[in-house]
Parts: sequence; structure tokens; C-alpha cells
Amino acid sequence: MAIEDLANCHPKLIRGQVWCHECGNTQKVNSGNALANGWPKCCGYTMSLDSPEERAHFEQVQAADESDPMRTY
Repeated sequence: MAIEDLANCHPKLIRGQVWCHECGNTQKVNSGNALANGWPKCCGYTMSLDSPEERAHFEQVQAADESDPMRTY
């Protein structure tokens, strides 16, 4: 599978936008180029495909899972 095919296989890659977890900076990217050559960095870290809203949702789900008394892992 070619890199451009991979870059078009997931909505976050198709969106072509990354965010910095530290300062909130955002940047448009060519996902195929980033897959081949590396993702942009900001504040010393690789920028994320997850938007701030997506990260907040994930943290809520994770917190709910951790408080579940039936959790077996």
C-alpha cells in the first residue's frame, strides 16, 4: 500500500491537522508527507492528530472506565 493510500485511510489523517498538547498551537499538514518524513514538532514534542475536544472526550471515557468496579483489567 502506498503512503498516499495510507494518508487517506483514516478521518484524522484525511483532516490533515495536528495540535500541540502543550501550547494548543495547530498546523495543517500533508499526512502523506508527514507519514513519510515525520510529523511536525512543537514545544519539543511531536504534534498530535487528536484535537483538544477529542482528547477531552478520551480523558472522560478513560476516567469512567477507571471508576468502573466491574473492570477486570
